Amino acid sequence: MARADDFKKFIKRRPPWFWWTLAHLLAGAFAVASWSFCLFLFSLPERTWNYETLRKLGRITPVTGYDPIEAPEGASADPQGLLARFYSLDNEQLEAHNLYYKRNYITNFAKPEVVHYVEGSYRLTGTRALTKEDFFYPGLVSRLEAVVQIDELGEPSPYPVILELLLPLKSSPDVGIFSVGHQFDLKFLEHRALILHAVRTGSEKDPGLCLTVVPLAFENYLDPEGNALPLAAPDPLRVAAPFPVMTENRID
Repeated sequence: MARADDFKKFIKRRPPWFWWTLAHLLAGAFAVASWSFCLFLFSLPERTWNYETLRKLGRITPVTGYDPIEAPEGASADPQGLLARFYSLDNEQLEAHNLYYKRNYITNFAKPEVVHYVEGSYRLTGTRALTKEDFFYPGLVSRLEAVVQIDELGEPSPYPVILELLLPLKSSPDVGIFSVGHQFDLKFLEHRALILHAVRTGSEKDPGLCLTVVPLAFENYLDPEGNALPLAAPDPLRVAAPFPVMTENRID
Protein backbone atom coordinates (compact mmCIF):
# COMPACT_ATOMS: atom_id res chain seq x y z
CA MET A 1 0.00 0.00 0.00
CA ALA A 2 2.85 2.35 0.87
CA ARG A 3 4.44 1.79 -2.52
CA ALA A 4 1.18 2.68 -4.26
CA ASP A 5 0.91 5.89 -2.24
CA ASP A 6 4.49 6.81 -3.03
CA PHE A 7 3.83 6.28 -6.73
CA LYS A 8 0.75 8.53 -6.63
CA LYS A 9 2.77 11.26 -4.90
CA PHE A 10 5.47 10.90 -7.56
CA ILE A 11 2.87 11.37 -10.30
CA LYS A 12 1.33 14.45 -8.68
CA ARG A 13 4.71 16.11 -8.10
CA ARG A 14 5.74 15.96 -11.76
CA PRO A 15 5.31 19.29 -13.58
CA PRO A 16 3.43 19.40 -16.93
CA TRP A 17 6.62 19.81 -18.93
CA PHE A 18 7.84 16.46 -17.61
CA TRP A 19 4.87 14.62 -19.15
CA TRP A 20 5.16 16.61 -22.37
CA THR A 21 8.85 15.64 -22.67
CA LEU A 22 8.17 12.03 -21.80
CA ALA A 23 5.42 11.80 -24.43
CA HIS A 24 7.71 13.20 -27.10
CA LEU A 25 10.53 10.85 -26.11
CA LEU A 26 8.22 7.86 -26.30
CA ALA A 27 6.84 9.01 -29.66
CA GLY A 28 10.38 9.45 -30.99
CA ALA A 29 11.43 6.02 -29.73
CA PHE A 30 8.38 4.46 -31.37
CA ALA A 31 9.14 6.25 -34.66
CA VAL A 32 12.76 5.05 -34.63
CA ALA A 33 11.67 1.50 -33.81
CA SER A 34 9.08 1.55 -36.61
CA TRP A 35 11.60 2.93 -39.11
CA SER A 36 14.18 0.32 -38.09
CA PHE A 37 11.63 -2.47 -38.42
CA CYS A 38 10.55 -1.33 -41.89
CA LEU A 39 14.18 -1.01 -42.99
CA PHE A 40 14.88 -4.54 -41.77
CA LEU A 41 11.76 -5.88 -43.46
CA PHE A 42 12.23 -4.29 -46.88
CA SER A 43 16.03 -4.51 -47.11
CA LEU A 44 16.18 -8.28 -46.47
CA PRO A 45 13.28 -9.80 -48.45
CA GLU A 46 15.27 -13.01 -48.93
CA ARG A 47 14.68 -13.92 -45.27
CA THR A 48 11.72 -16.25 -44.86
CA TRP A 49 9.80 -14.25 -42.24
CA ASN A 50 10.37 -10.98 -44.11
CA TYR A 51 9.27 -12.46 -47.43
CA GLU A 52 6.12 -14.01 -45.99
CA THR A 53 5.23 -10.80 -44.16
CA LEU A 54 5.75 -8.62 -47.24
CA ARG A 55 3.76 -11.06 -49.34
CA LYS A 56 0.81 -11.08 -46.91
CA LEU A 57 0.85 -7.29 -46.78
CA GLY A 58 0.87 -7.09 -50.59
CA ARG A 59 4.16 -5.20 -50.49
CA ILE A 60 6.13 -7.52 -52.73
CA THR A 61 5.32 -8.05 -56.40
CA PRO A 62 5.08 -11.73 -57.36
CA VAL A 63 7.47 -12.99 -60.03
CA THR A 64 6.13 -12.47 -63.55
CA GLY A 65 6.95 -13.77 -67.00
CA TYR A 66 8.52 -11.29 -69.40
CA ASP A 67 8.52 -10.66 -73.09
CA PRO A 68 12.08 -11.60 -74.13
CA ILE A 69 12.79 -8.06 -75.34
CA GLU A 70 11.42 -6.42 -72.20
CA ALA A 71 13.21 -8.58 -69.62
CA PRO A 72 15.55 -6.74 -67.21
CA GLU A 73 18.80 -5.62 -68.78
CA GLY A 74 21.92 -7.55 -67.85
CA ALA A 75 25.13 -9.13 -69.04
CA SER A 76 25.33 -12.56 -70.64
CA ALA A 77 28.10 -15.02 -71.33
CA ASP A 78 28.77 -18.45 -72.85
CA PRO A 79 30.29 -21.30 -70.77
CA GLN A 80 33.87 -20.13 -71.31
CA GLY A 81 33.01 -16.57 -70.34
CA LEU A 82 31.03 -17.75 -67.32
CA LEU A 83 33.88 -19.87 -65.98
CA ALA A 84 36.37 -17.02 -66.41
CA ARG A 85 34.02 -14.50 -64.80
CA PHE A 86 33.18 -16.45 -61.67
CA TYR A 87 36.69 -17.72 -61.03
CA SER A 88 37.90 -14.12 -61.04
CA LEU A 89 35.69 -13.33 -58.01
CA ASP A 90 36.83 -13.83 -54.45
CA ASN A 91 34.55 -15.56 -51.93
CA GLU A 92 33.11 -12.31 -50.59
CA GLN A 93 32.29 -11.05 -54.08
CA LEU A 94 30.69 -14.35 -55.05
CA GLU A 95 28.55 -14.31 -51.91
CA ALA A 96 27.42 -10.76 -52.71
CA HIS A 97 26.57 -11.75 -56.29
CA ASN A 98 24.44 -14.64 -55.06
CA LEU A 99 22.60 -12.36 -52.65
CA TYR A 100 21.80 -9.89 -55.42
CA TYR A 101 20.76 -12.65 -57.83
CA LYS A 102 18.26 -14.06 -55.34
CA ARG A 103 16.98 -10.68 -54.19
CA ASN A 104 16.45 -9.51 -57.78
CA TYR A 105 14.22 -12.49 -58.51
CA ILE A 106 12.32 -12.44 -55.20
CA THR A 107 11.46 -8.74 -55.58
CA ASN A 108 10.67 -9.04 -59.30
CA PHE A 109 13.58 -6.68 -60.04
CA ALA A 110 12.25 -3.78 -57.97
CA LYS A 111 15.84 -2.47 -57.65
CA PRO A 112 17.89 -4.72 -59.94
CA GLU A 113 21.59 -5.20 -59.24
CA VAL A 114 24.11 -7.52 -60.93
CA VAL A 115 21.79 -9.19 -63.48
CA HIS A 116 23.49 -12.03 -65.40
CA TYR A 117 22.16 -14.44 -68.02
CA VAL A 118 23.64 -17.59 -69.53
CA GLU A 119 23.85 -18.68 -73.14
CA GLY A 120 25.49 -21.51 -75.05
CA SER A 121 24.90 -25.20 -75.71
CA TYR A 122 24.21 -27.69 -72.91
CA ARG A 123 23.33 -31.40 -72.84
CA LEU A 124 20.93 -32.97 -70.39
CA THR A 125 22.42 -35.40 -67.88
CA GLY A 126 19.48 -35.77 -65.49
CA THR A 127 16.07 -34.42 -64.46
CA ARG A 128 13.83 -34.50 -61.42
CA ALA A 129 10.54 -32.94 -60.39
CA LEU A 130 10.69 -30.00 -58.05
CA THR A 131 8.98 -30.50 -54.69
CA LYS A 132 7.53 -28.29 -51.97
CA GLU A 133 10.98 -28.31 -50.37
CA ASP A 134 12.52 -26.56 -53.40
CA PHE A 135 12.65 -22.88 -54.34
CA PHE A 136 9.31 -23.19 -56.12
CA TYR A 137 6.79 -25.89 -57.02
CA PRO A 138 5.58 -27.41 -59.34
CA GLY A 139 8.30 -27.65 -61.94
CA LEU A 140 11.34 -29.47 -63.24
CA VAL A 141 15.04 -29.13 -62.58
CA SER A 142 17.29 -30.32 -65.38
CA ARG A 143 21.01 -30.85 -64.92
CA LEU A 144 22.83 -29.66 -68.05
CA GLU A 145 26.49 -30.01 -68.95
CA ALA A 146 28.06 -27.39 -71.20
CA VAL A 147 29.45 -28.46 -74.56
CA VAL A 148 31.95 -26.20 -76.29
CA GLN A 149 33.73 -26.29 -79.62
CA ILE A 150 37.21 -25.18 -78.61
CA ASP A 151 38.42 -24.66 -82.19
CA GLU A 152 36.89 -24.65 -85.65
CA LEU A 153 38.28 -28.06 -86.61
CA GLY A 154 37.42 -29.86 -83.38
CA GLU A 155 34.20 -31.52 -82.26
CA PRO A 156 32.09 -30.02 -79.46
CA SER A 157 33.18 -31.53 -76.15
CA PRO A 158 32.10 -31.33 -72.47
CA TYR A 159 33.15 -28.20 -70.63
CA PRO A 160 33.27 -27.86 -66.80
CA VAL A 161 30.17 -25.69 -66.45
CA ILE A 162 27.00 -27.30 -65.07
CA LEU A 163 23.58 -25.67 -65.22
CA GLU A 164 20.62 -26.45 -63.04
CA LEU A 165 17.77 -25.21 -65.21
CA LEU A 166 14.65 -24.64 -63.08
CA LEU A 167 11.48 -24.73 -65.14
CA PRO A 168 8.36 -23.44 -63.32
CA LEU A 169 5.31 -25.29 -64.63
CA LYS A 170 1.54 -24.89 -64.33
CA SER A 171 1.06 -28.43 -63.03
CA SER A 172 2.99 -31.54 -62.01
CA PRO A 173 5.53 -32.28 -64.75
CA ASP A 174 6.33 -35.25 -66.95
CA VAL A 175 9.84 -36.02 -65.72
CA GLY A 176 10.58 -37.95 -68.91
CA ILE A 177 9.72 -35.12 -71.27
CA PHE A 178 13.42 -34.70 -72.15
CA SER A 179 15.76 -37.64 -72.72
CA VAL A 180 19.32 -37.75 -71.43
CA GLY A 181 21.52 -36.19 -74.09
CA HIS A 182 18.88 -33.70 -75.23
CA GLN A 183 20.61 -30.45 -76.22
CA PHE A 184 19.49 -27.05 -74.99
CA ASP A 185 20.77 -24.12 -77.03
CA LEU A 186 20.22 -21.09 -74.82
CA LYS A 187 20.28 -17.64 -76.38
CA PHE A 188 20.39 -14.35 -74.55
CA LEU A 189 17.49 -12.50 -76.19
CA GLU A 190 15.30 -15.55 -76.71
CA HIS A 191 15.54 -17.47 -73.45
CA ARG A 192 16.66 -14.99 -70.80
CA ALA A 193 18.05 -17.78 -68.59
CA LEU A 194 18.76 -15.82 -65.41
CA ILE A 195 21.43 -16.82 -62.90
CA LEU A 196 19.98 -17.38 -59.41
CA HIS A 197 23.07 -18.84 -57.77
CA ALA A 198 26.68 -19.63 -58.60
CA VAL A 199 29.10 -22.00 -56.90
CA ARG A 200 32.67 -22.78 -57.89
CA THR A 201 33.75 -26.40 -58.06
CA GLY A 202 37.06 -28.14 -58.70
CA SER A 203 40.26 -26.19 -58.08
CA GLU A 204 42.25 -23.35 -59.61
CA LYS A 205 44.17 -25.90 -61.70
CA ASP A 206 41.02 -27.78 -62.70
CA PRO A 207 38.18 -25.24 -62.27
CA GLY A 208 34.49 -25.98 -62.57
CA LEU A 209 31.27 -24.07 -62.08
CA CYS A 210 27.66 -24.87 -61.20
CA LEU A 211 24.97 -22.30 -61.95
CA THR A 212 21.31 -22.43 -60.96
CA VAL A 213 19.25 -20.60 -63.59
CA VAL A 214 15.59 -19.86 -64.23
CA PRO A 215 13.84 -18.50 -67.34
CA LEU A 216 12.38 -15.00 -67.26
CA ALA A 217 10.83 -15.33 -70.73
CA PHE A 218 8.78 -18.46 -71.39
CA GLU A 219 7.71 -18.56 -75.03
CA ASN A 220 10.92 -19.98 -76.52
CA TYR A 221 11.30 -22.98 -74.20
CA LEU A 222 10.11 -25.90 -76.30
CA ASP A 223 9.61 -29.63 -75.83
CA PRO A 224 11.36 -32.14 -78.16
CA GLU A 225 8.44 -31.87 -80.63
CA GLY A 226 8.79 -28.09 -80.86
CA ASN A 227 5.75 -27.23 -78.71
CA ALA A 228 5.94 -24.51 -76.07
CA LEU A 229 6.37 -25.85 -72.56
CA PRO A 230 3.53 -24.96 -70.13
CA LEU A 231 5.64 -22.59 -68.08
CA ALA A 232 4.09 -20.27 -65.50
CA ALA A 233 5.49 -17.69 -63.13
CA PRO A 234 5.96 -19.33 -59.71
CA ASP A 235 4.14 -18.04 -56.64
CA PRO A 236 4.85 -18.33 -53.81
CA LEU A 237 8.58 -18.92 -53.48
CA ARG A 238 10.29 -20.90 -50.73
CA VAL A 239 13.11 -18.46 -50.14
CA ALA A 240 14.84 -20.67 -47.55
CA ALA A 241 15.39 -23.50 -50.06
CA PRO A 242 19.07 -24.42 -50.55
CA PHE A 243 21.16 -23.87 -53.67
CA PRO A 244 22.36 -25.74 -55.65
CA VAL A 245 19.01 -27.50 -55.96
CA MET A 246 20.30 -30.96 -56.89
CA THR A 247 22.19 -32.71 -54.11
CA GLU A 248 24.83 -34.06 -56.51
CA ASN A 249 25.85 -30.47 -57.28
CA ARG A 250 26.37 -29.40 -53.67
CA ILE A 251 29.82 -29.05 -52.22
CA ASP A 252 30.34 -30.77 -48.88
